[in-house]
This record gives sequence, structure tokens and C-alpha cells, in this order.
Amino acid sequence: MDQTRQWVTKFEEARLDHQERYKFAAREAEGRTVDAACGCGYGTGYLYSVGLQVTGIDIDSGAIMWAIDKFAGPEYIVDNLEVCDLPECDTIVSFETIEHLKSPQHFLRKARGAASKLICSVPNEERYKFFPEKFAGDDYPHQRHYTPEEFDLLLEGCGWRVEERNCQVSKVSGISHGTEGMFLVYVCR
Repeated sequence: MDQTRQWVTKFEEARLDHQERYKFAAREAEGRTVDAACGCGYGTGYLYSVGLQVTGIDIDSGAIMWAIDKFAGPEYIVDNLEVCDLPECDTIVSFETIEHLKSPQHFLRKARGAASKLICSVPNEERYKFFPEKFAGDDYPHQRHYTPEEFDLLLEGCGWRVEERNCQVSKVSGISHGTEGMFLVYVCR
């Protein structure tokens, strides 16, 4: 069992910063929603519980089996975001994913073709420095972190227009406007 995942049985057991991101997404998401890299499904389950039609996708079949068992209701798919075609939808939610991808451009371009809205987050290199050795033992290690400028360029280079730049100051904070936090939380069209 991957120790970097949150193997929780209720949404409220997930780390607070993750809860806050999904609560934010629930307010921002429109229509059919894909939770890209849904992990163990607690966020997908939460989005479903507030009335969204949601599909969770993750590379880890064990995490998807957990999600199906603990957070039933949404559709779940095992697939690799770096190579898969995403289902057509209105909104894609992808939290703490892009920094794990060796080629995030593939995912972001496919997302642009599948949805009209993207809600995503990454660690902010200016506030949460990337040290590869810190993630070396993870099943799916971080490849890098992004400064706000780098994140803007990546998203815009893949066809997205950044509409909102938000952040989380710490792992226990809510979401606020701006880019001064440890985590960047963006809304794009």
C-alpha cells in the first residue's frame, strides 16, 4: 500500500489542505466533472456528495479499488494521465498532480480538449522548495515544483487562460487570493 496516499474512509479524515481544495472545487466546478488523479477517492466522493456528476481517474488500481469500496457513487477509471484520452466533461479538477508528471503538457493539452474549465494545484517553488531526494522513495515522486510564473507559462502554453490565482499558505490553511502560499490553486478556462 502506497504510504504517500491518504487511505481514509471519510472525507473529514483527509488532510485539511486537501479538504479545503475540494470544498473550493465544489463551489467552482460546473457540470460533468473529472477528478484527474483522484487517489483513494475521498475528493471524488465529496464532489459527488454535493451533487456533481463526477468521474475519478487514477493510475493506481489499488487506490481505485479503495475508492470504489469507500466512496461509492462516482464512476472510477484506472488510467495514466500522461498517455490517456480524457472523457469529455465541463470541468477537470486536478490537485497535486502536475508536479508528479514527467510530461505534464500531454495531460494539460488533453484536458484542454476535453473540458472548458480546469481547477488545479501545484506546490509553489518560491515557498516550498523542491528537493528530489525528499520524494525519491515515493511510488509517484514529484518531478518538480513551479513558481507562479512557471505555472502560468505551462498552463498558457497548453491552451489555458488563467482566470484566478489562489494559494494555500500552509498544509492547514484555507484558500486565499494571490500566489504567496506553499500551494498554488488556479482556475483556468
